[in-house]
Amino acid sequence: MTIPKLSAKEEYLRFVEKSLFLKGGRWIANFDLAIRDLDLTKILKDKHLAEPEKSMDLILYGGVKGKGFVLSRAFAFLASPTYVVCCCAIEFKNPSKVKWSTIVNWIRQARAIMEVMQFEWSWILFFGNGSLPDKIKGHFERFNQREVGLVYADLKNKTTCKSTGFIAKRGDTLFHPSNLDQKYSRLKFWKKV
Repeated sequence: MTIPKLSAKEEYLRFVEKSLFLKGGRWIANFDLAIRDLDLTKILKDKHLAEPEKSMDLILYGGVKGKGFVLSRAFAFLASPTYVVCCCAIEFKNPSKVKWSTIVNWIRQARAIMEVMQFEWSWILFFGNGSLPDKIKGHFERFNQREVGLVYADLKNKTTCKSTGFIAKRGDTLFHPSNLDQKYSRLKFWKKV
């Protein structure tokens, strides 16, 4: 019996899930739920968006809540805020023909989702097999919003393009396509095999 080979999209989405559930994403928030092919029409039915998309490839969310022993939980309860964060992943089928208006439309939809589901901040992760046009990369690098971080992962060339701000910089290290090639053991996922 042979196991079918995953598509580049499926492989990358699994990598994103693993990055947030098991690896570096655990330092940021306790991501505990992933939804594939989320139907946006039900969530955004009351929002009046110009061109709503039908579905999102992947959305992950979780909370910033302290874990650990009694003292750690008590300190986290008293000192750290409790809020919910998310990561939205969207595939571009033909990245070389993407327009900035398409990206702005996705940002508006992600902000509407953040408002409906009461997320404090989010990553919007775009990915595709090919690089974005230079003009779009310029828009990406100039985009600066505190609660939204934009990252584009080029799976073909193994590069990323990100917006400014802490959230996007952290997303760049988590979602970089060059990390796809690293193998991790099942029990000690933080050590390279």
